[in-house]
Amino acid sequence: MLDEILGDYPQIKVIDYLLMNPFAELSKLQIAVGAEISRITLNKFIDELIGKQLIIKNSNSKYHLNLQSPIVVKLNMLLDELNKMAIAEAMNNTDESYDELSDEELDKLFDENSSDVDLIQLENEILMKENYNVYIEEVNENYILMV
Repeated sequence: MLDEILGDYPQIKVIDYLLMNPFAELSKLQIAVGAEISRITLNKFIDELIGKQLIIKNSNSKYHLNLQSPIVVKLNMLLDELNKMAIAEAMNNTDESYDELSDEELDKLFDENSSDVDLIQLENEILMKENYNVYIEEVNENYILMV
């Protein structure tokens, strides 16, 4: 999402990917694949990201986002604002109108014990139309599949 406003640069892609996976410990290859850049490109600037304390290299040669970095904190705040804007825009662009239903109306709409539909009969009708010699029968409050 950062690349939409900051540009389509490899560094932005890496930071954006790490912000989306803040607790992951990743290898260089995993970061490159996730950020959709080459590993060679990542190698050109990963030391700068470490130097600016945006990411941390672990003893096992894995990398993770430095959540204590003031820059990372501000970037997370920026992402939150961008997400809010995207949600608001998506809500404004819907053509559908939604009416709120009361609890009683929802209960009536989704009532599983609705008496107007006999599910067993409906299932049997479907099976008969599809030329199956199978039907469902209720016996002693249990449903039996009859062949």
